[in-house]
Amino acid sequence: MSTRTYQFGKHRPTGLVGRRDLGEQVVLGSGAVIGLLLGLAFSGATALAATGLALPILLALVIVYAPYRPKGTSQRRSIYRWWRINRYHRKALARTGGVWVSPAVEAGVRRDGTPPDAALTEPEGIAGMTWVPTTVRGQQAVVVLQPEAGCVTAALEVTSPGLGGKDVGEQVVALERWGELLDAFGNSEEHPVKRIQILARQMKSDPYAHQRFITQRDQSAATANAPQWLKDSYDELANAVSTSAEEHRYYITIHAKFTRDLAAEGSARGTGDDGIAAAMAIYLDELWSRAEDADLSVVAPLDEGRMTAFIRNAYDPDHAIWDTDLPRAHAFPRNVDVRQGGNVATRAAGSTESWFHATAHVVSWPTTPVGPGFLSPLLIGMPDVIRTFSITQQLEPNDKAVERMLAEDTNNQAEMHRDRQRGKNIDPRDQIAASATGSRGMALAASGAAGAAVVGYITISARSTEELERTKRTTASRARNASLRIEWLDLEHARAFANTLPLAGGIK
Repeated sequence: MSTRTYQFGKHRPTGLVGRRDLGEQVVLGSGAVIGLLLGLAFSGATALAATGLALPILLALVIVYAPYRPKGTSQRRSIYRWWRINRYHRKALARTGGVWVSPAVEAGVRRDGTPPDAALTEPEGIAGMTWVPTTVRGQQAVVVLQPEAGCVTAALEVTSPGLGGKDVGEQVVALERWGELLDAFGNSEEHPVKRIQILARQMKSDPYAHQRFITQRDQSAATANAPQWLKDSYDELANAVSTSAEEHRYYITIHAKFTRDLAAEGSARGTGDDGIAAAMAIYLDELWSRAEDADLSVVAPLDEGRMTAFIRNAYDPDHAIWDTDLPRAHAFPRNVDVRQGGNVATRAAGSTESWFHATAHVVSWPTTPVGPGFLSPLLIGMPDVIRTFSITQQLEPNDKAVERMLAEDTNNQAEMHRDRQRGKNIDPRDQIAASATGSRGMALAASGAAGAAVVGYITISARSTEELERTKRTTASRARNASLRIEWLDLEHARAFANTLPLAGGIK
């Protein structure tokens, strides 16, 4: 069987001034208009007219095109693109002085053992959350309401899809079944779940844990009278078993916008937040069924303990992700420091060492054909890197997806036509991307499947800034091997970090 390949289109907005977004086009257009007006206003003086004409235009060109790199960052962007990021960073510093301190330790607990509201605050970069417990198939789950973001989320933990261990035919079948899952949610106009996030969390496990267990067993009184041949046979078996220094966890998150329809359905099932949680439990049960249809084995829904453990492990990898007894008030570490532009530092209570995290955005998906396992270099190709990879898909019905494809294809064709008129060579990668966009539209029109806008983020963690920089280089290299182009989100790592939590954020 021939290897099946997949192509990603390339969205490139176009306009009178080229491949710029609307804000950049406004800056360039305003510069030109102001320059012309000043030139006309000082038309009596040649020198002033020339200066008035040229200065606004040059200033607009510098703002939109001239790249520079602020201190403490690794990316070179234009002044226009840094402006919004700098504004966010200044506000973050003004809110907390750059260091958020968890109030959980001082707040304590109530008499009934629950944390007070003062202890349930979120660090910089995360919108306010309300956790509402519910039940799905007899198991406890938690629904996260985010009023500021106007959304509701819930998540399932699943076993590894294991694409790398399947042959080509099985990989294609697995992806087709996943496509059917997305189609079930995206092609229904009335369904409130229009966003699905896949999370792959990789962390270091302890390769010597088994050996320590053997040592403790030998010292235990329970094994004192065991025959020597039994001890020897167990030692031989332990030596024959290979232990991995990396542990993988996989999650699927569903996201629903808080709309009138969702509120009405929630009110029919209960009052207030409990009704919304009951409605989301129905959708989580549907996701569970469809995940099983897609040959994904569900471990359990994320309840309060599992959610707390995941979030705490993301910020503080020293905390074991399987330790689900941590109170919700301690889901976040003691300190979250956002003062450094190139990373966000976190420190747990009682610890003198910090963890440093950085998040990158996938700015370019493969423009050349790739196989089903094209993400393997990032998922399993970095055994010494603690990381979380997030892919969020915004679903849309087939007719809207085809309309969006037509708009993108029109932009691509117009851009290439303009390059031909200028006598400019057309980048072959652009031709491949334009062809992929067109073929995707044909596939959508022929199959009637739902469409999806896709974004990706990857967060890495390290014990020091030096190790983090080395890990950044490794991650960028593996991303290139996966035919991806990533960009580190300097000065906004705290906000970007939340995109790799089970909250399905990071996409408009």
